Amino acid sequence: MSWGNVPVTEMKERQGRQLHRFLRTKVYPYCPYYRRIMDSLKLKPDNFRRIEDIRRLPFTTKADIVPSADNPDRYRDIIIQPSPEQIQSELTITDKIAMFVKSQIFLRSARDQALDEYLPVMTTFTTGRSALPTPFVYTMRDIEVMREAGRRMFRVAGLTRTHDRGLNAMPFAPHLAFWQVAYAGLAVGLLLLHSGGGKGMGSEAILRLGERTGPTFLLGTPGYIYHLALLAEEGGYRITSIKKIILGAERVSPGYKEKLREQMARIGSPGVEIISTYGFTEAKKAWMENKDGPDSRFPTYPDLEYFEIIDPKTGENVAEGEPGEIVYTHLCGSGSVLLRYRTGDYVKEGLAWGRCARTGLLLPLLGTSITRSSDIKKVKGTLVDFNEVLAFFHRFSEVVDWQLVIDKADGQEHGRDIVQLNVVLAPEADAAAFDATLQREFRILTEISLDEINHQDRQTMTAELGMENLAKEARIVDRRSRFEN
Repeated sequence: MSWGNVPVTEMKERQGRQLHRFLRTKVYPYCPYYRRIMDSLKLKPDNFRRIEDIRRLPFTTKADIVPSADNPDRYRDIIIQPSPEQIQSELTITDKIAMFVKSQIFLRSARDQALDEYLPVMTTFTTGRSALPTPFVYTMRDIEVMREAGRRMFRVAGLTRTHDRGLNAMPFAPHLAFWQVAYAGLAVGLLLLHSGGGKGMGSEAILRLGERTGPTFLLGTPGYIYHLALLAEEGGYRITSIKKIILGAERVSPGYKEKLREQMARIGSPGVEIISTYGFTEAKKAWMENKDGPDSRFPTYPDLEYFEIIDPKTGENVAEGEPGEIVYTHLCGSGSVLLRYRTGDYVKEGLAWGRCARTGLLLPLLGTSITRSSDIKKVKGTLVDFNEVLAFFHRFSEVVDWQLVIDKADGQEHGRDIVQLNVVLAPEADAAAFDATLQREFRILTEISLDEINHQDRQTMTAELGMENLAKEARIVDRRSRFEN
């Protein structure tokens, strides 16, 4: 695998060759969904020689792959699924020689090599924003790719096996976030203690482990890591060894980073570097922010994938560095594969080739200001961007924790929308003055008002958010969804 320091023109030529080979040897012969698409357009793998030729294909959307009550097995159509007879008939003499050589060197029979390439061995699931969670299938080949992506992520984060050991607070779950972290640790070969988060080991046990083992970095979701830091101060724990915190599964704002850094200083770890990640189940891998600060980027893997940034209204590709929607294409692997997948994620800084600030490698760098179109909802007749709401509450030093609940008045399907804020304030905060300020600032941001502000204690809020029993905290709860069916 060639990652970085390849001239842009040459890398794009390699991507074109890789796309052609991927379509010719795997996607077109063995993937039902994309074979149907290509046949309907009278396209063959030989029509794809340059990476830009991928634009001959239509976009793939969530609706094309998500299971439904009418078609619960829709996700199977994007899985590479050859029969043994097809594999045998498609092998070229070059393939057979390569398999023979590998069998002699690695003592892996041709049959085992084929099973490594195509036999499903693991499944992760989307977190259920769609009607039903969507399974994504991995083969042993895909596990190798995930390990390699993890190795690169830890390199971008500046972690080494000789100087670092980590405490993983990601919840045990069949989700990308946990498995990417697990395989990153195995790929690099450093000590990584997997706690399972609050739902697994429990927060008190995690804090005792952190105090006793002296990890140099923490990993987890933004809400849960901040929750741990608050618990540590409340319980008198001193965790003085943390140098870096790696966050996944949610967008991380500068305001959040500053609050977490201040909280970590209170428990004995000042000046912590806070690094975010970006990933989505459909990609079967994730990417690491290359520095903690302005102008950070996510270095991507041009030998494994191809990104496009498009105008979400026209579907046309935008210029390098321009904002737009992220579109993703696999260039290798087996199991579930996607071509031109519209993520619904909007990146403000776009995608541009450049030098990674951490490694110095020449790579396509994805911007870090990424928002989800699925988090833009109509409330009280107004479109509200809840990506901005998440960042909004981190601006207030008085706010210790919070939850926003959207519902219908009196629980009636056709009642008016109501918005309730549950909030925990710092002891020194003036609640009445804060409520007035918050109402005014929230209305300016969203153009809607809060119907109710409930002040809660930390214990009640922890239970409401599900910090100790949910894989992902219930930060913004839209109870109107119960009327959608």
